[in-house]
Amino acid sequence: MKLHFSWLQSEGDMSPNCSSAAVNMDGASPLCCLLMDDGGQRFLDAISWLSEGINRISSVKVFDVEVADWSRDAWGAELTKGWAKIYSLHDEGCFELLDIDSFEMALLAWRDFIQSKPEAGVTKVIEL
Repeated sequence: MKLHFSWLQSEGDMSPNCSSAAVNMDGASPLCCLLMDDGGQRFLDAISWLSEGINRISSVKVFDVEVADWSRDAWGAELTKGWAKIYSLHDEGCFELLDIDSFEMALLAWRDFIQSKPEAGVTKVIEL
């Protein structure tokens, strides 16, 4: 699976965007939706939230906990040693399964991307 990270300009502000060809029947990528769930805050304010998700992944990978849940306003992830179930908090039928290592890679890459200098027209491709 490939993720495409880019910066979109709207009304003079830059905001991070994630897209993927791996979409559900509604044309949405639950993983991208989760990454872009900003909780109504500035995108840089999501760094601590992303770090918390990375810490929870570490906890399940080393068996500190069997299952961990990590969520924001509209999207969440149920984490186990092998899998991440990314799901909508508003539609129980809308979810995506990823292996835990790919999910961790996506979170790390997204956190790095949103901390980078915003540049319109630049796309970073992440292969999971």
